[in-house]
This record gives sequence, structure tokens and C-alpha cells, in this order.
Amino acid sequence: MSDAASSPHEAERADDRASETALPDDAALSIPDTASRGEAAAIAAAVGAHLRDRAAAAEAATDGASSECDRWKLCDRLGCRDPPRATSHGEEWKVAGRVRR
Repeated sequence: MSDAASSPHEAERADDRASETALPDDAALSIPDTASRGEAAAIAAAVGAHLRDRAAAAEAATDGASSECDRWKLCDRLGCRDPPRATSHGEEWKVAGRVRR
């Protein structure tokens, strides 16, 4: 295993190149110089999760997806017996306050 391609540093550079290509054009990530490796990884993971969620939301919006939540999934998530009436995405918290468990 003395081959240079399998060194940890080479793997890190490959991971860096892969993550650079996955970022949208309008995204920038600045990590403080004082951040430890673990903190930097946590920051990068949080930003990556946010970008994935944003991309998934944009894809769902362009797919012509319904603007309403799935009533039965919401019922299961809230632990209620009867499904709530039509609920828009982003309004689930209102339904959660009205649910009788």
C-alpha cells in the first residue's frame, strides 16, 4: 500500500475535487482558520445538507408536485387518528397544533 494514489492526502484531494464540482455556482463556503478538522467537517456537512435539501425542494417544485402535503403521511408523522384536511407545504406546524392525538 505504498502507492501514492492510496495515500490519505490523495483521497482528501479527490474528495475536495468531488465536492467542488457538486456546489452550485452561487454557493461559497468559508471556514474559519481557527476551526479544527472536526469543526470544519461539521460545517461542511451542515452546508452540504442544506444545499441538498434546497436542490430537492427546487426539483420537487419543477416536477409539478402538489402544493399540498400527503394527508396520510402527515397523519402518521403527527400520530393522529384522522388525516388532517388539505395542508400546504410549510404549513405543517399549524396542523400539528390543531391535532388531537
